[in-house]
Amino acid sequence: MGTPVQIFSAGERSLTRRNNDLAYTINDQLLSITDHQGTINANMPLRMLPIATDILYTWLADKKKLYRSTLLTIPTPKFYVLYNGNKKLKCNIQRLSDAFRFPNHNFSMELTVCILDINHNSGEKALQRSPALDGYAYLIECIRQKMSNGATRDEAIIQAVNHCIDKNILYEFLTTHYKEVCNMFDYTVTYEEEMAILAEEAIEQAMEKGMEKGMEKGMEKGMEKGMEKGMEKGMEKGMEKGILVTAMKIIQKGMNFSDVVAMLELSDKQAKELERQFA
Repeated sequence: MGTPVQIFSAGERSLTRRNNDLAYTINDQLLSITDHQGTINANMPLRMLPIATDILYTWLADKKKLYRSTLLTIPTPKFYVLYNGNKKLKCNIQRLSDAFRFPNHNFSMELTVCILDINHNSGEKALQRSPALDGYAYLIECIRQKMSNGATRDEAIIQAVNHCIDKNILYEFLTTHYKEVCNMFDYTVTYEEEMAILAEEAIEQAMEKGMEKGMEKGMEKGMEKGMEKGMEKGMEKGMEKGILVTAMKIIQKGMNFSDVVAMLELSDKQAKELERQFA
């Protein structure tokens, strides 16, 4: 009989509606919260904090016992990021206290995230202990190599999957879910890529609308100077509106307010307007 494992996912019982890649308890003693990242993000401790409290309060804690005088024990939490991006990791530990504005103060709270480099041949012990994870790392490396050799994304995915099957790497999984795996790799983008795409699209749309408004205003005045000013003012207003709309979409997807402000480089005025929209 194996060790009891309970897997958690966001749903109707979730308080925050925040999603993570994987969260589970082992024998009701250890709570592991894991996220997969293709880019380096310094805010993972802050992003994992509400997920942990959500799971503890929603799934694990007996709320009636919280008000008793006796200690209510909980599974020991461990936080991990599985990283397989192209940039070299500068550190393998992130702490919530890194974000504290008084770093040397005697703070009362901490959350530590362990970052595991799961790139192929990284030397990470987790790859040695898990054939499935090692196989995944090898598959990703194959896709990257074939793309660097000139293959398109679609071609690289199919060639890499077939190569792994021939090498008996993830054989059972890949042969059983061949089509799904190819489609998953083809259409999957990371959370950060999705946010960047949204921002890029909004800026493009804002510039297009701004130019249209500017030209209309300039043509009404019938003067070159008026057209230039109209285009400039229209573009400025259009871009500002588009960026704020994008910022609202990104926050609604679960990104932290301050992270959105930093990523889109919003001015103080824009940040206050965005905050007002969510008030």
